[in-house]
Amino acid sequence: MASYNLDTAIQSSTLYLDTTNCVSRSPTFKYNLASPITCPTAARMLVSVIGLTIPNVIRNITENTNQLSFQILTSSGTSVLIYTITIPPGIYSAWSFRDYINGQTVAPANSIQCVYDEKNFKFSFVSTFRFRVFNNDLRPTTCGALIGVGKNSNNEYEYPINYTTPDYTVIMPSTVNFIPTPYIFLKINNFLLSNINSQGVINNTLLRIPVNANYGEIINYRPAEVNKFIVNRNTVNEVEISLQDNLNNSLEIDSAVELQIILKFEYINIPEAPQHDIGTIQHYFKENPIKPVKTGDESLGDV
Repeated sequence: MASYNLDTAIQSSTLYLDTTNCVSRSPTFKYNLASPITCPTAARMLVSVIGLTIPNVIRNITENTNQLSFQILTSSGTSVLIYTITIPPGIYSAWSFRDYINGQTVAPANSIQCVYDEKNFKFSFVSTFRFRVFNNDLRPTTCGALIGVGKNSNNEYEYPINYTTPDYTVIMPSTVNFIPTPYIFLKINNFLLSNINSQGVINNTLLRIPVNANYGEIINYRPAEVNKFIVNRNTVNEVEISLQDNLNNSLEIDSAVELQIILKFEYINIPEAPQHDIGTIQHYFKENPIKPVKTGDESLGDV
């Protein structure tokens, strides 16, 4: 985070964004400002987030995480059938997820039952025949993080997960995780930001908000340390924001869920460009140019 000296006499501006007043909700929350926020040409504008509230009603099963595939095997290990159970998106607990799997009435999905170990927080799947949890491009398992699929040293989910003892039981190697996302990423499309995610990609993330409230409660976040960013324009007459989860997917919330964001705009004089080559040989010779040396008595003229 850069530290800026607020060295102008321009009064700061506070922008209160409420999604009940946005002009568009998809694919971004878009606001048109009747009174644009402006900055003189000789100054620069800083933007920061000083507050955000949103209800914690985030779906933990989405279109990206709602498939579970099984492969039925013969006694020799040959594949007989691969099928996928698709769970409707929504907010699930370990118990309601288990009940949905066990509530299947159509074969072959009704031949596998889910068991939840409340002491170890682990799922297991049982059947009367040989089977395993399966994953490929045609028959994916996308709920691996949720049901407790293990990962290898390359940070990839390990499939297939074979049955073990007791007979025809697939025990998940890791605990369940029904947290939809540990963080919400607030992104803004109007400004160029230099924030970098864990893949080293520069994106337009303005703020990372921890999900620190239980389901049904309000996430009320005020940054302990406010990050300020230089705005790459002198006039702001519209704002577009979006919310993403930790997997860079759009946050799964109902269309009528409202959020409020407080943006603060402050002003600084145009900072002098820093001399990044200080301490180098090039900078030394630039500050101390070599003067030409006289090699003879120039007063004698031409001979």
